[in-house]
Amino acid sequence: MRLDLGEHSSQYVSVIGEFLAKHRSELIAGKIKKPYVGYTALRDEVFKHTPKSGFMQFIHMPGWVSCREKIEGLFDWQLLKGDSIVCGYPCHKAIAAFRGRVWTVWYTLDLPYGDGPWKFCGLPGLVLHAYDSEGCFRFNCIGIEKGDGHEIKMKTPKSGVIDTYMPQRVAEIMMLEYWDDSAFFTQITGLPLAGPIKKHWDAQGNLVKFVPRTRILYEKFPGVNVKKKYPKKKSVKKK
Repeated sequence: MRLDLGEHSSQYVSVIGEFLAKHRSELIAGKIKKPYVGYTALRDEVFKHTPKSGFMQFIHMPGWVSCREKIEGLFDWQLLKGDSIVCGYPCHKAIAAFRGRVWTVWYTLDLPYGDGPWKFCGLPGLVLHAYDSEGCFRFNCIGIEKGDGHEIKMKTPKSGVIDTYMPQRVAEIMMLEYWDDSAFFTQITGLPLAGPIKKHWDAQGNLVKFVPRTRILYEKFPGVNVKKKYPKKKSVKKK
């Protein structure tokens, strides 16, 4: 992932996702090889102060499932004693309980931007390292460089419409995507399917076996467990 910091806004996007989108035809034709073998393109993007100042927009690709929240007061940080060095920058420690997880972060005053990876914001410096108390997620800065001056702008689908929900509803839809593709498709398109999606093909045309699974979310909401709501159907043998 890459965090682009602009003068008034920022974007947290997937480097791999950008590469795949830019070179899709060459990859399918076998003209170039994937430079990120062994890594997965994360599809959760975050835009701060764009398209609306004072707000944060989270987008789950490619279904254009999104939620918008006010940035001010989103995290209630506790500044703690402690020093560390991350990516060559002296950092200070802070913690915050946020939607079912307790996050510990290290931020540097040498880069006075109240920003960070994912949704992290509201500190007097840039967040360079973060992890949750359960050990499920970890963000670590591996490099800082000057940007190329590109415009920070949130991508939109061809229709120009992005469905915006409350964070809990977004979590439900993201869980649903992992457990029941047909139900997920119906949720984001409003179009019913005749039956469950059973077959998937990769970019090379190879059949991929789909196995229902449960996604681990950054944010936990009580009762959001799609696996229980949409249990796998049991086959009934008849004599």
